[in-house]
Amino acid sequence: MANINFPFPVNELAAALAEQLSPFFAEIRQPEAPQVEKYLTRKETADLLNVSLPTLYAYTKTGKINACRFGVRVLYRESEIHSQMDKTNTGRACHA
Repeated sequence: MANINFPFPVNELAAALAEQLSPFFAEIRQPEAPQVEKYLTRKETADLLNVSLPTLYAYTKTGKINACRFGVRVLYRESEIHSQMDKTNTGRACHA
């Protein structure tokens, strides 16, 4: 194997390369980590909506809120609950 002699220290070469290549690497973005969907239990969803469990069951049966079944468990997507809360108008101020 042949020895390679540099006229300057290797750490200076590394620093010069890093300086020249940094604009190219700045343009490359790391892929974003996928968002993990959070699921809420029936109790957590009822507490979030400030309703009873029977009312939550009625909302699920009528299709006001979508539920997901995982085996025997019934879970609700947190993002769907929040979007549904944003769409729902309640109170006197909403009645024109």
